[in-house]
Amino acid sequence: MDVPQVLLSPVCKAGHDSLHLIATSFHHSYLLRHRVGIILPRQLKDKWCQGSIQLKGFNFLQLSNDAFSFFSGGGHGDHFRKAGMSNSNSNMSRKNSFSGRKWTNILLAANVLFYIAQLASQGKVLLWGAKINSLIDKGQLWRLATSSFLHANIGHLMVNCYSLNSVGPTVESFSGPLRYLAVYFASAIASSAMSYRFSRLPAVGASGAIFGLVGSVAVFVLRHKDIVGGGKEDLLHIARVIALNMVLGLLSNGIDNWGHLGGLIGGVAASWLIGPAWKYESTTRDGRRVFSDSAPMYNLFRITRVPKQWK
Repeated sequence: MDVPQVLLSPVCKAGHDSLHLIATSFHHSYLLRHRVGIILPRQLKDKWCQGSIQLKGFNFLQLSNDAFSFFSGGGHGDHFRKAGMSNSNSNMSRKNSFSGRKWTNILLAANVLFYIAQLASQGKVLLWGAKINSLIDKGQLWRLATSSFLHANIGHLMVNCYSLNSVGPTVESFSGPLRYLAVYFASAIASSAMSYRFSRLPAVGASGAIFGLVGSVAVFVLRHKDIVGGGKEDLLHIARVIALNMVLGLLSNGIDNWGHLGGLIGGVAASWLIGPAWKYESTTRDGRRVFSDSAPMYNLFRITRVPKQWK
């Protein structure tokens, strides 16, 4: 890839054209494809910032790996209890200030720390981790994941952190930490893989993974449309958000739309596979409704679900 020598930055001393291109991006960011965070309409952002998905009579605050139960007695303040958790421990997460967003906070911190490392290393971290097709061809496959933690400039970082902070806690709340991380990293890798396949330009940014989280919300609402109040409305909002951001990407220079699309597809696929996909099973004698997780991974990988007892 040829780059005019007048644009070369002194940051990079290597002779490889791709490395020159990445180094130059510190001073000429339009040469580096950005995966820019999602623009959220105010109404939808406020809803996501609540950190939970409201159901008819219930409120998603925690999810277990196998099943959960609700108190069926009342309004949105009645919360289900985590499966297998005793009464003495049922409020444990409420005492934890990180409840529902611990891993979102960690991911936000990781993005900031990576950016600090980029500055401290004078671009060496960016050179090491960006999505550069020619170096991936040589076996540097880690770039498919690390590029999602790198950013071209402070504005790029701030937009993506804002978007992750808006969407992440909701997905973390209804999916739990393990599935949340699985969806995030699957989306990040799918984003880079799609960009690698269809775009020869270098790229960095977390928004491919963030698009995947939006896809996860869509899958969750679609699966539970019969019990989620306003499910159709939520899906329309999500579709508008995705369409708006894809159009803005097409109209803007330097936006990695292939990365955004790949992240969205990765998030939808991962969420479909690993869930959650709650299915009503029964009602206990004390009036609690019991749901089991019917995500496809249980059948595909023959995972045995052990019945749980609730106190």
